[in-house]
Amino acid sequence: MKIDLTVENGPCNTELRSWCLGIAIYWLIQITIGVIFAPNVLNFVGFAITVVANICLLIGTQREKRVLVLVWLIFAAIEAISFPFAVLGVIFHYGGYREAVGTSSVFAALLIYIITFLLIAFSARLVYSFYLQLKNNEAGSQAPRTLNVV
Repeated sequence: MKIDLTVENGPCNTELRSWCLGIAIYWLIQITIGVIFAPNVLNFVGFAITVVANICLLIGTQREKRVLVLVWLIFAAIEAISFPFAVLGVIFHYGGYREAVGTSSVFAALLIYIITFLLIAFSARLVYSFYLQLKNNEAGSQAPRTLNVV
């Protein structure tokens, strides 16, 4: 089974732009609820990073600026890099990773981190595809146009 890194359309053949807007709104709501119900230092640092990245994704999607969409992809890379640390932090109970998700159960915390990682991976695939669409549109509009000379 081969999974492509990019897609032409979002799920159900919808456009990627609307999915990117939905992704930004979802992560903003999700991190806000997480900070309200389980406030700690780890959540406030994540809150700042997530808000900046998702505001950039919102603006980048609306104005079709690929540099701002790239900021969200950097956020997704940071999340992917921090996933093994979160798993180890939950298992060995260091760094407040269990408390950051609002539970002291090892299995519940691991489940939450795994689901979050899968959502980030799904979202990153769609945002990366949209980024490539913007890049191709920008490159296509700057290409020199040739005219037939009579």
